Amino acid sequence: MIATPLYLPDYPLGHMIAFQIEEQVKKAGALGPEFERMSKYGNVLPDVWMTHATGAPVSADPLLRATEEALKGL
Repeated sequence: MIATPLYLPDYPLGHMIAFQIEEQVKKAGALGPEFERMSKYGNVLPDVWMTHATGAPVSADPLLRATEEALKGL
C-alpha cells in the first residue's frame, strides 16, 4: 500500500461495482446464468459494461438505497 499509493483509490470503486453486481444477481435469482450473461459482453469501458450487466452505470446509488433500507429497520 505504501509502495503503490494509486492502488488504494480502487477499493471504493471495486466495492461499489461488487455491490451493484450482487444486487443484480439477487434480482435474477440465479448466479450461473446471470454471470454468464454478464461475462460474455467482453472488453469495454467500465460504465458500458456495467450498463449492460446491471442496467445502470457504475454508481453509489445501490449502496445508498441499501443504507436507507437498513436505517428504516432500526
